[in-house]
Amino acid sequence: MKLKDVMNTMQGMDFTDFTIRTIEGWLEEDVSTPVIKSDLYEKGTELIVEMDMPAIDASSIECFIHNNIIYIQGVKLEAVPVDVTRYNQIERAFGNFTKTIPIPVTCDTKNVRAFLKNGVFKIILKKVQERRHVKTLIKIEKG
Repeated sequence: MKLKDVMNTMQGMDFTDFTIRTIEGWLEEDVSTPVIKSDLYEKGTELIVEMDMPAIDASSIECFIHNNIIYIQGVKLEAVPVDVTRYNQIERAFGNFTKTIPIPVTCDTKNVRAFLKNGVFKIILKKVQERRHVKTLIKIEKG
């Protein structure tokens, strides 16, 4: 749903104080998809991702790693009171969301921990020493 659609449904609202320059770009912005903000940081031997996910149940999140990219997808269900007759303001988005986070350092992607606690989704990866620059002697067999 686009912002202009939301505004069209807000019957009786007076938008005369807004200038075209003020709302330029907003009218085409998609406000129906939740935006999941994230932090990515290193702490000791760990790479940690933290994301705010208030009102999202852990069972509605799918998370996997492929080609050193973390993929998170899920759904934030709308919790609207049944007796609402008209919205005066809509800022929270509901529905399906996706997030991709490239892994910037070499990590063990087989043993990853993830949990959702108090509205914060956390993924913890163990950093490993990169092996591309390590010299490895290859034994040549006689054949």
